[in-house]
Amino acid sequence: MRKTTYVLSLFILVFFAQGILAQVGIGTTSPKSMLDIPASNSTSPASTDGILIPRIDNFPSTNPGADQDGMLIFLRTAAPGNPKGFYYWDNTLTDWISYNDEWKDNFVTQSRGDYDGNLIYANQAGIGGVDVVVLDSGQIGMGTSNLEENLELKIDGDNDIQISSASPPDPPQLVFYTTNGSFGSPDFMNDEDDIGYMTGKVWTGTGKSLDVANIQMEADGNHNSGSLPTKIEFAVTNPGQTVLNSNNPEMVIASTGNVGIGINDPSAVLQLKAGSASSNSAPLKLTSGATLSAPETGAMEYDGTNLYFTPNTIRKVLMTGLVATQNLDFPNINSGNTSELTVTVTGASLGSSCSCAPNTSIELGLQWSCYVSAANTVTIRLSNVSGIAINPASKSWKVTVIQ
Repeated sequence: MRKTTYVLSLFILVFFAQGILAQVGIGTTSPKSMLDIPASNSTSPASTDGILIPRIDNFPSTNPGADQDGMLIFLRTAAPGNPKGFYYWDNTLTDWISYNDEWKDNFVTQSRGDYDGNLIYANQAGIGGVDVVVLDSGQIGMGTSNLEENLELKIDGDNDIQISSASPPDPPQLVFYTTNGSFGSPDFMNDEDDIGYMTGKVWTGTGKSLDVANIQMEADGNHNSGSLPTKIEFAVTNPGQTVLNSNNPEMVIASTGNVGIGINDPSAVLQLKAGSASSNSAPLKLTSGATLSAPETGAMEYDGTNLYFTPNTIRKVLMTGLVATQNLDFPNINSGNTSELTVTVTGASLGSSCSCAPNTSIELGLQWSCYVSAANTVTIRLSNVSGIAINPASKSWKVTVIQ
């Protein structure tokens, strides 16, 4: 009878005395709020201590309106995307919002068989058109509910990731921590074991490509407690390739500090791979430009005409060698006489020194010399120092001009 009196009193106060500003107590004579309902015993409450609000098995077929904005119900029967629990009507969103929390249970079949399709998703983000999910197997997706990787962002437009810090000298770090063994029993890395890498993939016309650009960190030798050598490799796809060859990277920074370009194990501070006969494959090219206003020790420069090297404080022109090979057929040469023939050496200039020699044996009693006689021209002089005439056989001659 006492409880009935309390309920009737509440109805009378709420429905017939709305204009009176008062605090209502049910089971108490000193309410501490607009409505105060204490438990029968706060330390040992009864199983019936509590408030039951309207309980429903389905949401109303007709949505509530603005007057019901904030109305509370309890959904007794779970439905896809709507777990059992408290809900309130948000008239701005025209939707029932779970009162449990922002996250709701759901199931999305995953393309990867090792991922669990059971998940929770952020309701508010989903209403905004962006899926934010956490799979029961631990993967996190933003912009997708069907994940391909453990952490995946798939949002149109700007997908930049920013890590900010305000506590120098400890700036943000992207850490790759890798061990052999297990988390519970880690072990040392072995030579060539991958530590971590960043990779790029592109559209193939039918789907996502394999790796086409990599920055990869590896062990550069077996690890132990006193030595943890590592290296960094850079790999890309070449024209005509659809996947990179991580075993033959384009550049390597070895544990020695040596850098190899096209070389896996550089044996010098900088080692370049050999070129080929194909165009644009030279190991090294210098672009012409102005020389330094003041020579700097160790500098190498190219001004479009000359190649310079400064070994100390004086800039010096490096010698350039021009080579040509040509068949020459000298005439019969009488004893004590000479004969001259010319060889075209493109780039040769007057005043340059040169050397020459036949590419095969020469007749006894003949001596030779050469000189730059005109631009692009070297003259070879053949002298007969024997006591008889000699008719030299036609043969190949090699000429080298030092600029």
